[in-house]
Amino acid sequence: MRRDDPDGGESPAVPVWFVGDLDDPWVAAIADALPATAQERRITCPGDLPEALFDRPEPPATLVLHRSVLTRTDAECLARLRARRTPPRVVLCVGSHVRHVDLERWAPLVDAVVPEATARETIARHLAAVAPEHLGATARRSARGPARRPPIVVVSTSSAMRQAVAEAVEAAGYPAVEACEWLDAPPCGPAVWDVPVLEPGWPEALARRARVGPVLALIGFASRGLVTLARAHGASGCLELPFDLADLATALDRLAPALAPARNEPAHPTPPPPSSYRRAVADRSPRVAGSGRGS
Repeated sequence: MRRDDPDGGESPAVPVWFVGDLDDPWVAAIADALPATAQERRITCPGDLPEALFDRPEPPATLVLHRSVLTRTDAECLARLRARRTPPRVVLCVGSHVRHVDLERWAPLVDAVVPEATARETIARHLAAVAPEHLGATARRSARGPARRPPIVVVSTSSAMRQAVAEAVEAAGYPAVEACEWLDAPPCGPAVWDVPVLEPGWPEALARRARVGPVLALIGFASRGLVTLARAHGASGCLELPFDLADLATALDRLAPALAPARNEPAHPTPPPPSSYRRAVADRSPRVAGSGRGS
């Protein structure tokens, strides 16, 4: 059930609230990326949060809040919400102008912080059921399904970055194949690329690779412009560096199923050739006594 509540009128409590400037197409796209099963209310709020926004008998179970700047008024409103007996889980989606010092001040008020540039890739994970954090990597992989997955090519000119991403890929349950450049990489299959955004030819390189397999682009200091450019040149997904290991696993799970080999399906026997073809081959084959093949 999706509900808009532009005037803040009374209506039944909804488990998920999305609050932000929904007139901004980028923000609206983040709201559209919420899980399809989420019952939500969308509230358009480009400025400070109204003081009485959460003054209802039952607040949301989860609040997804997009803010371009973090103001004291918003922090005070959120603090009152968190002071309730059963406070909601708060996922803060921030724009590129939010300062780290402000994020530090807001840290006690939120459960997760998601950069807006790549939020469409990651927001659903924060609203879906996940394995408890205390479980090991093996248990988390088992909870996500069968372990048979295609190898992932990890491309980065930095050996330290390449090794770190490869280890993260393997922790997510996928074999990793490391390559310094695309010329060193296998010619097809899913890939994770540490995008060198300072090099002018990266969009064309991305487009060439995207034609032979999905590419998850890792972008340092990701912005709306860089993510838009990467998607326009074939990126199947984008994550900001540094990334959350769970976000990487979720992105790989979304990209890889179409490329995974079929499971529990017996091999199909090769049908015999037409009888006319078999007769033609027999007529052309030399016959040597005592040998099964011609010389």
